Amino acid sequence: MRKYEIIAESLKQWIQDQLRQQNSRQWQNKGIKLPAVRVLAEQYQCSVSTAIRAYEWLEERHLVYAVPQSGYYAVQNGAEVEDGEWQGPLDFASAAPDPRVFPYSDFRHCVDQAMEKKQADLFLYGTERGLPSLIDLLQKQFADYQVFARKEQFFITSGVQQALAVLALMPFPNGKKQVMLELPGYHNMPSLLKGLSIPIVGVRRSLDGLDWDALEQQFREGDIKFFYVMPRFHNPIGTSLTAAEKKRLIRLAQRYDVYLVEDDFLADLEENTKQDPLWSYDTEGRVIYLKSYSKILFPGLRIGVAILPASLTSSFSAYKKMLDIDTAVLSQAALEVYIRNGMFAHHGKVIRSRYAARMNKLYQQLNAFPDFTPFAYAPRTGGEHTVLPLPKDMPLRVLLSRLDQRGVIADTTERYYPEGAQKIHQDKMLRLNISNVPKQRIKEGLRIIREEIMRLQTRQQ
Repeated sequence: MRKYEIIAESLKQWIQDQLRQQNSRQWQNKGIKLPAVRVLAEQYQCSVSTAIRAYEWLEERHLVYAVPQSGYYAVQNGAEVEDGEWQGPLDFASAAPDPRVFPYSDFRHCVDQAMEKKQADLFLYGTERGLPSLIDLLQKQFADYQVFARKEQFFITSGVQQALAVLALMPFPNGKKQVMLELPGYHNMPSLLKGLSIPIVGVRRSLDGLDWDALEQQFREGDIKFFYVMPRFHNPIGTSLTAAEKKRLIRLAQRYDVYLVEDDFLADLEENTKQDPLWSYDTEGRVIYLKSYSKILFPGLRIGVAILPASLTSSFSAYKKMLDIDTAVLSQAALEVYIRNGMFAHHGKVIRSRYAARMNKLYQQLNAFPDFTPFAYAPRTGGEHTVLPLPKDMPLRVLLSRLDQRGVIADTTERYYPEGAQKIHQDKMLRLNISNVPKQRIKEGLRIIREEIMRLQTRQQ
């Protein structure tokens, strides 16, 4: 074993000992700070480069993270849960982030820092656009997503849900009234629009992509104000539009005077550097870009970001101000600290690494049975979920019940269609999300799912 590995293993053991002492005031308030590189080198009688390599070894395994100009800190939920430690049902239905990697202590530290450093801002009403210092930071961060915009185009919202409500209510320059949705699509959007008395039209999105003929006809003949679309890691199907499809969509939007609302809710899970958002292809001011922090951090944070063309900012600002005076300033300030000190970048690496490992494990099991149609045609596009296409005569309620009896919780795509949508146009699919399933048990879950589908298929014959 090399010297740096010996040092790293020693530090790893020390970190684990500290994690067992959860009542430590240092851990509760500040997080565990590790010795400086030079101190570590002196302690182990090694070179500085060896000490740095030991920290890099720990960082690669998501056990520590580096904060610029501060040093190295331990990650509370650093180690992947082992087989024997994660029992109970296999939950392929939950789309919430894995609570085992919520950055509780790290973010609590950021809240403390926000309270200390942002006192002048926290106890006053903010602005309808959001905390200016956070917007300055987000402008730089969003450039990494290939989203380039002026600060005046940014709005911090109470989750993406609020941004969608504002967009649905406010008038658009095209003077149109209807909102087009993908079918299937985000399950809360139809109820939101219905509650706001906004007329809805839909366009089918299948494993093969959008129904382009129907979409163009609706754009041409309908009264479409905007089309709400998930170009990347579509929910629930999991597929992404190609660059050519994104350009085609923008051309159609421009031709027929329709706006595009891009929900990029899983942007932080993208590993393909060539997969740019719809916004990056827009030169005509047709795209509104939305991003949430719920999937990468935790749902309760309720921070969303909306970036709008200049022609829409004034109206958006006015309608948002009617709904709330400002978005929770403490949450904004804590998020700013979390991003600025490097914790967000580190946490993103952890989440991407873990989810990618789980998705790859799932793909291995799908690929192991190429003659089993639901596995063969399941999308393999990354993110955190995919779907298994099922025969039209598959009794979904029976399938879910049988899976539940065997300790597998799954979901179908039925609830991702608006209430009353014609069943004949709905594809039967089983939706599988890996965010709350341990990598070590994915094989077990896929085996049970395959067995129960085959049993029901045999019974139907």
